Amino acid sequence: MVRFIVLFLVLQFFPIITKAQNGCNCQKELDFVVGYYERNLPGFKDNVTNENRSFYNQFKKDLQEAALASKNQLACFKVLTQFVEFFKDNHSSIRMKMPVIDESNTVSVEDFKSSNIFLSREIINLNDTDIKQYPLKDVRGIYETKDSAYTVMVIESKTALRDYVGIIVDSNSKIWKPGQVKFELKEKPTGGLEALVFLRNHSIRFYPNYSLINGILGTSWFKTSLNRYNDETVNASNKFYYENLQDSISYLRIPSFSGRRSAIIDSLYKEAFPKIKTTPYLIIDVRNNGGGSDSNANPLLRYIYANSFNTDKVDIWVTPDNIKVWQGWTEGAKKDTLNYSKSDIAWFENELKMMKKAKPYSWIPRSKGRKVKMNKRKTAPWIKKVVVITNRNCASSCETLLFWVKKSEKSVLVGENSGGYVGYGEVGSVKTPCYNFTLTCTMTRYEEQRNYEVIGISPDIYFDNQEDWIVQAINVLR
Repeated sequence: MVRFIVLFLVLQFFPIITKAQNGCNCQKELDFVVGYYERNLPGFKDNVTNENRSFYNQFKKDLQEAALASKNQLACFKVLTQFVEFFKDNHSSIRMKMPVIDESNTVSVEDFKSSNIFLSREIINLNDTDIKQYPLKDVRGIYETKDSAYTVMVIESKTALRDYVGIIVDSNSKIWKPGQVKFELKEKPTGGLEALVFLRNHSIRFYPNYSLINGILGTSWFKTSLNRYNDETVNASNKFYYENLQDSISYLRIPSFSGRRSAIIDSLYKEAFPKIKTTPYLIIDVRNNGGGSDSNANPLLRYIYANSFNTDKVDIWVTPDNIKVWQGWTEGAKKDTLNYSKSDIAWFENELKMMKKAKPYSWIPRSKGRKVKMNKRKTAPWIKKVVVITNRNCASSCETLLFWVKKSEKSVLVGENSGGYVGYGEVGSVKTPCYNFTLTCTMTRYEEQRNYEVIGISPDIYFDNQEDWIVQAINVLR
């Protein structure tokens, strides 16, 4: 629950250190980000070891050269993003404030097209002979989105930081033009791809686990040689609902555990729980559930629970910078009496007190773990089997549910690996000194769960893309 409380405090109360200035130096921005993560990121020692330190040092040199060549804000942001995403910590990130573009407004569109962001975008001109299709297993080729918003040609474009690029061939967006790079791909040593994707407003998002499966790249790019554009992996409703399937199966669709959706989730549980009492089987579908609050997932434990289990151990990394962040959260909680009680504030103050007493650059225990053992009267013994459907977009609190499933003797996890937002928590925030990017950095680590960071929690049964996943879940119960 803590990691979600502090996210609110980060957005509301952490002070802005400095504002962007003209003539920013990307090398200095990179030095700031590198130094901050090397001092404060709890996963630094997990990601930089004796075995890969020479690789890491060469990676930094490659980034320093790229930073030297960066002539504008967006190019610099791409360099910093590549450094931040080296560390397998999904809660740590860097963000750039982007303009809001109203594509129905001619003035808004023209203003953006005359901006440095748009004019500085990389252009790769293609000849007609360059635009051709390749076999489904080849990364290269022509791809479209399901709504035909974009058509791209993926070609080889090898540098120290990428292997392929997707280039716009056609777009129905007024703020994209042919030749602009839509995404960059890099092959991972362990297999699969990493992707830097430019979103509709040209902001950047990094995807650590990008796949090419049966002509589908990621979850939204389809080779034009395919007969149909459909991905059952993410083809799930965004509505909260209960349904009875084949009389004996209860089905719960929960697309979010967000605290802002608590009222909807409570209503769903009030409707569904009496009906679940009449069925021996339960399917819980949490595809595309990005998490939120553990308290919205907790009521499901009674149906999944079959045997006792231990929670994870958690440590906090104490540094002067992390203490400063925690001080900001404590002061923020004191000001927000509507959302934070006296006990909440006392908890923040006690954590801060322990951190100040600790030796700088040391670990102190946050939680030693505990045994979860439920009274049988509070469980659901009539439920014979629970199937939970997950995908790569299940994250954070959603993955808390998956850990319960993996520890339960009567539950089965199906689908694909989850997002992997489980190993680190307590997300702080600072601003870079020149471009004013928002750099987030965790400060706690989980002993067991960090083994699943980025990789995600693997299902007991993997589903394919050839048949509806609810149908496949029913087949598992059969």
